[in-house]
Amino acid sequence: MSAAGLGLRLHDTLYGSDYNRVFQNWWEYAKRHYVPIRGGEVVGSMTMYYDPILGVHMPGDHEPFQKFGIAQLIQASRPDDARVLVEAALDGLGWREGAPITTPGGNPREVIYGMIYAREYGDEGLYGRLKAYAEEHFGPTWDDATGEFHWGFGLNEPHPRGQFNAIAALAETMTEGAWGRLFREPNLRKFIEPTVTGVDFPKVCLSQAVCDVDRRRLIVATDGGAPGAAGEPTSFRVSGVRPGDCAVTADGVASDDWRAVDDGIEISTTVGEHTFVVQTH
Repeated sequence: MSAAGLGLRLHDTLYGSDYNRVFQNWWEYAKRHYVPIRGGEVVGSMTMYYDPILGVHMPGDHEPFQKFGIAQLIQASRPDDARVLVEAALDGLGWREGAPITTPGGNPREVIYGMIYAREYGDEGLYGRLKAYAEEHFGPTWDDATGEFHWGFGLNEPHPRGQFNAIAALAETMTEGAWGRLFREPNLRKFIEPTVTGVDFPKVCLSQAVCDVDRRRLIVATDGGAPGAAGEPTSFRVSGVRPGDCAVTADGVASDDWRAVDDGIEISTTVGEHTFVVQTH
């Protein structure tokens, strides 16, 4: 239900609906029966799983990750309660008081979520400690064969854990307050601004795609590309622009290597590090 509430909150923000009130009502029930928050504190055992047939609550207090996980899902709708859960998890781990950082059972989630919330709440000291631990123990790896980066987390598995890597990537890119703003104050202008589509992934990736509204320009940068693909022809499209109103520069030089397509323009280039500016008038 917490995950559903997150989705409902985003839907309300995007479309002006009022579906999140269902979650708000449920959350008050949850605080009485599953996540006992009273007076700004967690005052009892949290339920990780409830069996309604047997009437049995399985507690999750032994894993601070449970508090982190719920906090992430309710951050947009109940930021105060999310903060209570995060602080309770951090108090239990003792990291702010100098307790050693560990990953019991090899599970990195508590460290990763700790990094996310250290960033969310502007605790750069804690973030620095956790980041240093992650760099030493989580196996950050640049795979030269595929041109991809991942964390192995010391699991020695043939394929990197997707969920762990996704959460770790969020921790790497976080800024203070970013997770809450993502749902409370999303960037809605992107739906009417020029948009990059049709990138020849994974042969080439974008290292930048930003719209400068004031100057009426879209700046796009490509990376070095997949191993062995440098110099190969490739292309991408920009939708939401009128070809007759466009001018394109490639690596600082005016370019005619583009054409009009149904929904905008298509820019031809080669795999490699390039910067493009699409100027509209």
